[in-house]
Amino acid sequence: MATTSNQRRTRARRLYTGEPHALALDEVRRHRDVLPSASTDGQRDLEARVLAALAGEFGVHRPHDQGGPFGLAWVGPREDSLILAAAAAQRERVVRCLLRAVAADVHGASGLGQHKTTGQWIALAGPAGGTLLLPRDHGPALLSARADQSGRPGNNPAQDVLWARTPDRRERASTVLRRIRLFADHDTVDFHTALPDDADIAGPRPELLVRPRRPRVIAVVNSKGGHGCSSLAAGLAQALSAQGHRVLYLLTSRGVPGGLGLQGHPWPEADPGLAAVSQEPDRHVLAVPGLGHAFVRCSAPGADGPDEARQLALLLRRPAIDRAFSHVVIDASPTGLPRAAASTADLTLAPWRHMPRPPGRDITEVRLTPQGEVWAWIEGAYRDFENSGPTTLEDYAAYEQRLAQFAREHGAQAADDELEDTLARRLFLSDTDEAGRQRWGARWEPARDGWIAHLRNQNATGWDEAAGARVTRTLSDQEWEAALRSRVAKAADEVLWDLPISTGRHRPWLVPTTRMPADVLRLFRQACAAQGLRLSSTVLPDLGNAVGPASLARWEDAARQLADEAHTQLPQ
Repeated sequence: MATTSNQRRTRARRLYTGEPHALALDEVRRHRDVLPSASTDGQRDLEARVLAALAGEFGVHRPHDQGGPFGLAWVGPREDSLILAAAAAQRERVVRCLLRAVAADVHGASGLGQHKTTGQWIALAGPAGGTLLLPRDHGPALLSARADQSGRPGNNPAQDVLWARTPDRRERASTVLRRIRLFADHDTVDFHTALPDDADIAGPRPELLVRPRRPRVIAVVNSKGGHGCSSLAAGLAQALSAQGHRVLYLLTSRGVPGGLGLQGHPWPEADPGLAAVSQEPDRHVLAVPGLGHAFVRCSAPGADGPDEARQLALLLRRPAIDRAFSHVVIDASPTGLPRAAASTADLTLAPWRHMPRPPGRDITEVRLTPQGEVWAWIEGAYRDFENSGPTTLEDYAAYEQRLAQFAREHGAQAADDELEDTLARRLFLSDTDEAGRQRWGARWEPARDGWIAHLRNQNATGWDEAAGARVTRTLSDQEWEAALRSRVAKAADEVLWDLPISTGRHRPWLVPTTRMPADVLRLFRQACAAQGLRLSSTVLPDLGNAVGPASLARWEDAARQLADEAHTQLPQ
């Protein structure tokens, strides 16, 4: 019966992919899914860019005339990669399109690079993760396309594809590319303005594509320590287990002092629905049979990139996890692969303990005098001068020689100067003299001559009245809301700055930990929404150093509420 089932699943897979029978059968045996989805954000993004480039290159076309939709004879979807086999007549055109689709981007990331070549496939790695596999007979076309691209690089054909400008279409585009042979018998194909809808990509055997079970993955991540990442992950795992789910708590960090637990609260000794494992040996609390330690091996010390995300995604597909648990909670503190975990998870939670205080209504502003305006300009220019100063030993040596020459010509720094860098400031004023005269005219010389004395006076008295007057005023409602949004954005950036911020269901949820009153918290929610941030409805109590029974009960109750809220956000 198993053979009959595999054959049926193989025939269904080939309807969507067009693969050779032997390859499709092998993939069906290796994967529990007939058509596995891309396991990481990097892989989905790479496939979406490829489909957008193909749609822009081929436009409206007849698949029969091109050897297949967009010149693709067949595709081979895997969890961590995608095989693309082009029709012989369109091979160079398709490969050239791939290279232009993943050319060097505006962030400086390199383009599609050859990762390795095995006996059967040429592996091409994307700049942000993800892998494309080409059959070995595509090698000459790849060499020709690379030579053509280096000689006269062309524009990305995806730039005119309308849906490519919408980030939340990435997952749909990846699914369409993995089922591209569904469109082989269409009279014409046009993905230029929109992607196919659900009915078009369901295919003839949608019942075989439904996966009966897959662990739902929740990543608890943070870019900065001290926000209670481990406490939240452990509490969430226990709360989900108490609801009857089979939960795996996965600690990815290494070298974490102390033991696992919820603020010192011990793990349950006998809970058939909960297991807790760690990257380090002898740190398993409730071990999983067949799963050792060091399950994600970093490519370099401190590495947290596409390779680690791929390993983590494949780990979650192992039978020891895939068949035994309904939920996986990844504790990914700043030292525990937070980027990889966020790229892999179905839901990302970021605890936010250090929330900013709302700004006051009254502020003190400085109204500068004409001389103070020049001084402010000089100070800004000096900061820019310091930031762009010498960076190598040779530059430092040349700068010191300039200082010494300036001291000989204009007199050394006085012994009673209160500013240690007075000589450097005087040299800076000499260098900017011409620019200052052009900008400020007659106001330049007295301001230039008095700038260093102004700084000494400011150090001594705290404020130099010659620079301007301090005035207190009340912010308008619009100004106060803008100040609040600025504070919220800056504080949230400390939590999320190194994480992949995606759209749709992969966008992180901030989980506040605060004693803030409800009316103030409501304003914070509005400010977060204006910044595109999502704040969970559940608020964790800020216990401080109080970990008594009553405080712990309040925290566990909030963790149960968060587990309920998180469960509603997970894919069903």
